[in-house]
Amino acid sequence: MAARVLVSARNVRLVLDEYDERLRAASVELVFPDTPQVTLTEAQLLEMLPGCIAAVSMPDAYTARVIASASPTLRLIARSGVGYDSIDLDAARMHGVWVTTTVGSNHDAVADYTLGLILDLARRITETVQSARGGAWQRFPGFELRGKVLGIVGTGRVGREVAARAKGFGLEVVAYDPFPNHAWAESAGVTYLEVDELFAQARIVTLHAPSMASTRHLVNAARLASMPEGGCLINTARGELVDEAALLAALDAGRMWGAALDVVADEPPTSAQAALIAHPKVITTSHCAGAAVEANTRAAAMCLEEVLRVVGGEAPLHVVPELR
Repeated sequence: MAARVLVSARNVRLVLDEYDERLRAASVELVFPDTPQVTLTEAQLLEMLPGCIAAVSMPDAYTARVIASASPTLRLIARSGVGYDSIDLDAARMHGVWVTTTVGSNHDAVADYTLGLILDLARRITETVQSARGGAWQRFPGFELRGKVLGIVGTGRVGREVAARAKGFGLEVVAYDPFPNHAWAESAGVTYLEVDELFAQARIVTLHAPSMASTRHLVNAARLASMPEGGCLINTARGELVDEAALLAALDAGRMWGAALDVVADEPPTSAQAALIAHPKVITTSHCAGAAVEANTRAAAMCLEEVLRVVGGEAPLHVVPELR
């Protein structure tokens, strides 16, 4: 009998030819949902997941109900990406379900994208493109990066790669992390600060922290107000890190230069977020910072390797810290 695997991560199709023979030999059947949605809801998972031994997922709604409904068959949720806040880890632990991520697959892609957003915001590239497409031929003066202070919140793989790229543009880099990597900071020429001090000094702040109780609304009204005039906020991490009402108010107040958001608190956005997304000082993209072909291919391969390990009776390699 085939081991059924629910696959909502569409990047898996990039490696199907490479893995076809091994999947067949292991009697693995990949099941792709017939839906245009990027992520699956609880209701969809309750319908699709039972009977599956594993899932290769996007930030789908793996609630306690979903995981319980698929127990005891379900043994693995392999997340294509590094965030796993959409998975109920307590329920996974209770039902003996491994949860893995593809740590190391997309840090270069996200770092590249972050620098792209910084450049776009500073030089008003999107604004210029939209104006030209509308028939105007205007110049929108921006600002140079050299000599400006960039504050990096979170110095994991992505944050460190952002710092390396930023140095090439002449940015002065400061950082905050509750678990600072002092050896890296010394070698990279980066200064660690407390988070409030970072916001007070940095013209540009970029977020690379996970979503958890301690980081929810890390960007709040007080910290935005403390930024130097003309401050910029970049978020390619998680929407929950930002108090979106406070950000909208800060933008409306006129002191901020702008914000570039690849993530928002609700995805897809709701009507409550319409004013922020449509704000003339905001660049919004659709949670695609890590979506380079190379990164997607690496992540897909990592997920299928985890599936093959578990189907073969082995433990997966890249288990989230809470379940090790």
